Amino acid sequence: MEETTGGSGPGPTKEPVTTFHWICGDMQCKTIDCFRSPYSNQCVANLWEATEPTDFHDANLAKATKQINAILSEIEKRNRNPKRKLSIIQVENRHLLVWAAYGALGPDDNAKAVIKALRLKVPKRERKKRR
Repeated sequence: MEETTGGSGPGPTKEPVTTFHWICGDMQCKTIDCFRSPYSNQCVANLWEATEPTDFHDANLAKATKQINAILSEIEKRNRNPKRKLSIIQVENRHLLVWAAYGALGPDDNAKAVIKALRLKVPKRERKKRR
């Protein structure tokens, strides 16, 4: 599943931003799975870079951001598992770097996709509504 970032240039975009939430992929939490959700407690590991220094994002922060993004990019390049992406999840108001898999289906996905994946039997009277 590709994440829509809403564009990479400065300023607002008209593209919708797909947001994700995370869950442990198993009872031991050996894997992290991400699914579409309005909660947005997960993102692909990359920080925004400002176009110019400001009082709230000065030259020191801009330099640190560039260095952090370079480190994250190098880590991602060494990833040998194409099914996962370097991501940041939010837990108790703090952030954690994780390798996360995408494509898990969640309750906020398209209803037709959820019905198909769960192999649900849709009553005949509702089938016409879903087309």
